[in-house]
Amino acid sequence: LVRARGLGDVDQRQGHKGIRVNAISAGPIKTRAASGIAHFDELLAEAAAKAPLRRTVDACEIGRVAVVLASDYAASITGEIIHADAGFHVAGMVFH
Repeated sequence: LVRARGLGDVDQRQGHKGIRVNAISAGPIKTRAASGIAHFDELLAEAAAKAPLRRTVDACEIGRVAVVLASDYAASITGEIIHADAGFHVAGMVFH
């Protein structure tokens, strides 16, 4: 993962080569790897409750965002962090 601050630096170095650099911020996603995190189901439920769309996203949704970013439809998008998280990022990341 590229930290947000470093994203622009990488983009500046690669843009002249026609290489676009973007990131997808998905929030918590239920995956096999995440199942090993203690209390992850509670975290998912809280994230869904706080997100404006009242749900979390799944890996397929993030894959579709990646496909769009890789396509010609996003040819002018670079240096961005795309929040594909059902709006969770606007609610903040405070878990209890």
